[in-house]
Amino acid sequence: MIAIGIILIGAQAQAQTLGFQPTVTGSPTPKAPVNVFYIDPVNGSMNGDGSLARPWSTLQAVVAANLINGANKTTGAVHAGDLIYLMSGNHGSVTLSGPNVQNTDFITIQAAPQNTPVLNQLTVTNGSNWVFSGLSLTTPPTIPQRFHLAFLTGCSNIIFTRNKLSSASSVRGWTPQDWLTSVAYRGVYCSGNAITISYNTFYFVRFGICTEGDNIIMNGNLIDCFADDGIDFTSTNTMITRNSIINHYGHLNDGNHNDFIQGWPAGSDPLHNILIDRNTVLFSTNEYPYIIPPVSSGIDGDIIQGISIFDGTTTNLTATNNVIVDSAYHGLAFYGLSNSVLANNTLYNSATQYESWVGVFPQGSINPSNVIVRNNLSPNFYLTKAGVTDDHNIAFLPGSVWSGVASETLVTDPATIFVKFVPSTASFDFNLKTGSPAIGTGNSQYAPTIDILGRTRNPSKMDIGAYSYVGP
Repeated sequence: MIAIGIILIGAQAQAQTLGFQPTVTGSPTPKAPVNVFYIDPVNGSMNGDGSLARPWSTLQAVVAANLINGANKTTGAVHAGDLIYLMSGNHGSVTLSGPNVQNTDFITIQAAPQNTPVLNQLTVTNGSNWVFSGLSLTTPPTIPQRFHLAFLTGCSNIIFTRNKLSSASSVRGWTPQDWLTSVAYRGVYCSGNAITISYNTFYFVRFGICTEGDNIIMNGNLIDCFADDGIDFTSTNTMITRNSIINHYGHLNDGNHNDFIQGWPAGSDPLHNILIDRNTVLFSTNEYPYIIPPVSSGIDGDIIQGISIFDGTTTNLTATNNVIVDSAYHGLAFYGLSNSVLANNTLYNSATQYESWVGVFPQGSINPSNVIVRNNLSPNFYLTKAGVTDDHNIAFLPGSVWSGVASETLVTDPATIFVKFVPSTASFDFNLKTGSPAIGTGNSQYAPTIDILGRTRNPSKMDIGAYSYVGP
């Protein structure tokens, strides 16, 4: 079991004061509802009026009856500014499309208190001003290839929060073929502008979250037991904060190079204004020993990279306070990076034949420019000399490619750094132990003002790594 000393699902994303801080607002906050409606698959009827006393039957039936019109009040019963409470039961597969889903104000579809409504799929096309909260999305008995539990395309002002998405209640005894045919290809895909995906839980999916567009927030999500990538993004002005991506099942051999978090530009323009902060990504917590070993074999697809951008160029990126335990070389790796900070991250590798690194590389003939690599703990560093300033980092293994300034040191026994460090059983606590060489030896310039737990850092005595030292 990996004990990392943090809560897996965190609080509100908290921006850092850094030299290259992106400004991301996500979706605006909805106002109090104008009217409240109820839908009850067990006791409701489409002959009802949507009141608590006479609820409608299912969300799928309500949509099919054209009872929701957020664009105007000429038709329908539910309009912009209203709230729909869903009661327990199966509400079917729901598709929201057409001009009536371009709401002039938020419509909220939310689990009623103490209720667990289930949807088999949610699709929203060109929708605006929607909130989806507290829903359970579960795959139907048979699914087509590339099935998405939630597919939100061409949308704006969307809040998708506190939902549970899962392909099954358990995958014990499943084969790789079962994962290919019975597991949702993606938990959530979204494209558009001003979208917030927060505090959701994802279990037994191939890809967790995929985003395209602009002004996107992914905060506080838990992606647990997945087979391909945790988060993929091509969106700009994007915050990826306080997510926990854990337990990778990597035996599909489907041609995907697996990544916890991976980005790339959607076109020829650079990916820009990205904050990746306070995320925890762990190959295994030893929670599923029947399919995921505590230590990676590094073979048969049992390999996953950490946080990376390999394609195109990226500018104005901040990656801070992340804990990464992967099973490949690329722990924290970026190509063609400029005007960016990689600071106070903690890395380790669960596969003994690989040496994870913090890496900054050229993209073809394009060298990095104005990149700071500071206060990181990692097995290794692989940093291009041109355009990179690196200092106050600690490596665990010899052979790093870095500037080698006096503030960069080699500590060959990480057990002297961390409270708990037993790689053979994947048992870690990455808090700094008393007497750790990472305590008070960092550089506060362009470093985050808080640590992975939200504790204020001491700028006059900056610690190295994702955790600041608290003391005995």
